[in-house]
Amino acid sequence: MLITAARPQPLSRPKVEFPTDEGAHPEAKTEWWYLHGYLEDEEGKSYGFHHALFDAPDVINGRYNVDLPAMPGAVALDAALTEETDGQHTRSRQMTILPPFLKHPGLKQDELDVSYHGPEGNFRLSRWDSQTIKVSGIAGRGQLDLDMKQTKPVLLMGGDGEIKMGPNGLSKYYSFPRMEVEGTLLLDGEEKTVKGSAWLDHQWGDMAIFDGYKGWDWFGIQLENRTEINAFRFRAEDGGTVQASVGILSPDGSQSVSEDFQLTPGRTWKSEETGAEYPIEWHLSLPQHQIELDLKPSLDAQEMVGHPPFLYPELAPKPSYWEGSMHVTGTIAGQPVKGRAYTELVGYPGDRLAVSQLTPETIELAQKLAAEHSS
Repeated sequence: MLITAARPQPLSRPKVEFPTDEGAHPEAKTEWWYLHGYLEDEEGKSYGFHHALFDAPDVINGRYNVDLPAMPGAVALDAALTEETDGQHTRSRQMTILPPFLKHPGLKQDELDVSYHGPEGNFRLSRWDSQTIKVSGIAGRGQLDLDMKQTKPVLLMGGDGEIKMGPNGLSKYYSFPRMEVEGTLLLDGEEKTVKGSAWLDHQWGDMAIFDGYKGWDWFGIQLENRTEINAFRFRAEDGGTVQASVGILSPDGSQSVSEDFQLTPGRTWKSEETGAEYPIEWHLSLPQHQIELDLKPSLDAQEMVGHPPFLYPELAPKPSYWEGSMHVTGTIAGQPVKGRAYTELVGYPGDRLAVSQLTPETIELAQKLAAEHSS
């Protein structure tokens, strides 16, 4: 069988439109809504949480940039809670495989209302009014029910909400990087009143997220002087940078974009579960903006462990990665600053397959699964 790589097509050039583009885009090869935040309860205990809801209408095309007929789709939810005060991290990773061409009913178009229902717990992210977004559902071993109010303008990555996404495609990408949060956290049968801050990303496009590079490092930073920084890079197989992008939202709401920043990894942590060694301390330098920041984790062990290679690893877009809450210190124009961040480190375990490893046997397995889900 001849395997042909799908040629990425440019996205439409119009800017991101609100609130329409907050909803699902089933025509996209890959889409996700990503949320993280920091909470404090009435006893002064602190927590970090993160959610990632993924939609890949065609798993093979979305993962490998290879177009095969009638492939199954997948919707997945990652949810985690870092109990910073108590030094505990718990996670949940769920996935639903869909028959070819079937849209997930929990992903509404033209409005922000996306949900997932699974055996380990449910999740819903929805817009309540022009300034308020609600989230409810599983977060590690806990349950969250939060109201999140936007306190700053949207951050449009790339300047107009569109960026190159690795070597094979483009992405629409925006962030609500500063939301005030209040609500409840249910732990061990006890409902705790919590408050804090959160960050929401939404990204979709024709990119193949596991094709052409080793992985990526991403940083979502909230500083106490009300500066927010969205910075990431794609790594080549040799560890070098394929592509880098940063968006900065200033305290007054103005924003700037750049590709001029430097990342220096520091201390590493080795996972006992996967054997992966992650650089979990970083120095971020943005010379053009006179920003120098050091990031250190609130807890070393914040790995999101993927499915072991027991059942269809070629088809499950669920690699292991590190996703954790961080403490930030540094300077802007020589003045001291501090804050919080979440960091995402992907590709360090090396447990994903490259396009070159998409063998005829894998293709046959994919077609078999597609036929089973179609029947």
